[in-house]
Amino acid sequence: MPVGSVPGLLVGLAAPDDAVVYALGEDRAVVASLDFFTPVVDDPADFGAIAAANALSDLYAMRARPLFALNILAIPAGELPEAVTAAILTGAAAACSEAGIPVGGGHSIDDPEPKFGLVVLGEVHPEAVWRKGGARPGDDLVLGKALGTGVVTTALKRERASVPIVDAAVASMRQLNREAMEALEEFDVHAATDVSGYGLLGHLLEMCRAGGLAARVAAGAPRLLPGALELAGAGFVPGGSQRNRAAAERATTWDEAVPEPLRVLLCDAQTSGGLLAAVPAGKGEAAASALAGRGYAAAMVGRFEAGEPHVTVTAP
Repeated sequence: MPVGSVPGLLVGLAAPDDAVVYALGEDRAVVASLDFFTPVVDDPADFGAIAAANALSDLYAMRARPLFALNILAIPAGELPEAVTAAILTGAAAACSEAGIPVGGGHSIDDPEPKFGLVVLGEVHPEAVWRKGGARPGDDLVLGKALGTGVVTTALKRERASVPIVDAAVASMRQLNREAMEALEEFDVHAATDVSGYGLLGHLLEMCRAGGLAARVAAGAPRLLPGALELAGAGFVPGGSQRNRAAAERATTWDEAVPEPLRVLLCDAQTSGGLLAAVPAGKGEAAASALAGRGYAAAMVGRFEAGEPHVTVTAP
């Protein structure tokens, strides 16, 4: 893609982040993102709600307040029952309503494989934007949700995940990161992103490269979804997680004592994962507690340190 300098474009392809930021004036900027994917769960309403929460996370990771959304829908026309399509759209609308925004429209096409997502637009003060870069040596690293949605949904597709395990994963994926953003605003966040398709280590490495820093993660620190560790150990690993692992290995040093299932989960491709934030040294535990107080499976998972972009994973 051509990368040029455009007046008003504060965040674009020149230094990619979670969303585009365009200044409308000295004290106001519009933030825009889009995301869509194939179904990750069986229930169509859950799928729609998860897709909406996932798209909105890009705005929350930039500290933006959403304004409205547009649907992106691909369905096999004449093959998928109308009730299924309606449930997808209703689920997404419910999630957007929870976020306090309307769905203003959208577009649909005929496609053999169902896909759904949203364009989301919001606003932020130009000087208040959270970016992937900006972390400082010594900053604590806080993660706002449990890991494991990739392995759980893979087990679901193979009909090997129990109802309680699936329900816990769905609840996590449907949970908006709105209150996580609000809680973190009290902690002078230096850098932030949301953990999604590249997994924890992949998105952390993006933060390291953007900030010119290294990071250290305690393998046993992140919270895990119920059943995720056992499913990872049983081999329910999605292709995206395997690609994440291969990419992360080039810039990751593992303690030999870190077990294989934990390595899988640290690279697991997430859907609608938690916010990952750098907060001042010594504030990580308090930030994690504040997130937990809002209902998130949060934890302080490591810290940033001086050095070339690289992640060291220590034993549990």
